[in-house]
Amino acid sequence: MSRRFEPLRPLAGSITVEVEGDRRVLCLQGDIDSAVVARFTAEYAPELPLIDVIDAGDVSFMSSTGLAVMLRCSQAAVAAGGERPVLRSESPAVRYLLKQSGLDSALRRQPPTAGGLPSAP
Repeated sequence: MSRRFEPLRPLAGSITVEVEGDRRVLCLQGDIDSAVVARFTAEYAPELPLIDVIDAGDVSFMSSTGLAVMLRCSQAAVAAGGERPVLRSESPAVRYLLKQSGLDSALRRQPPTAGGLPSAP
């Protein structure tokens, strides 16, 4: 009996860590589901990366596992003696999930500038 394997489809979202000057940015884009989270955690196993900023402005969908990654990365930064990372941008999907989960205040927000837009971290 032969097995036929289907090729793996590309994932609809991504989680990466980008370096901007001296800051490490957790960048989330697209659909952040359990498959995207599993790929990210496997890449950084056994420990999550230490980050300074979270950019979730381009997220179209986020599962609870995606929210858990943001919170765990934030907790890891604090445990390492740093500050809680700044949530630089969030999409409506992320804002909704944070509010509905009761975790809206769990992440530090970037303070707005005089013009009402967030300042650069």
